[in-house]
Amino acid sequence: MELRFRESALADVRSFVFHYEEAFLELYSDTGLWSEDTILESVRSNAKQLFTDIYGAIEEHLERRVVLGRKTKRAAWYEFSFRVGSRLVIVHYSENRKHNIRWVESIAIDRKPIIF
Repeated sequence: MELRFRESALADVRSFVFHYEEAFLELYSDTGLWSEDTILESVRSNAKQLFTDIYGAIEEHLERRVVLGRKTKRAAWYEFSFRVGSRLVIVHYSENRKHNIRWVESIAIDRKPIIF
């Protein structure tokens, strides 16, 4: 199946990754640690990798012809959930079987609490 993402679905992932990065940049900024620059660069790198991992996992699961474990959400929408690392990812998608296209409509990502 050809997989296409609605702009709103991509915005869901971008927003999650942006807030993830911002939270850790705020946490590790202005600490006075000698390795602060290295830590901040690591946070930026981890955020980029997180986006790649989530996007890649969605593609891996939904490009298959048959999606095992999906649930019917509405008349034309389906829900599929899986884990990327320890994060739960819930994807809502629709299908156009006639044209062999699957549209990712929305993406929700379970946020892990940051414990201090």
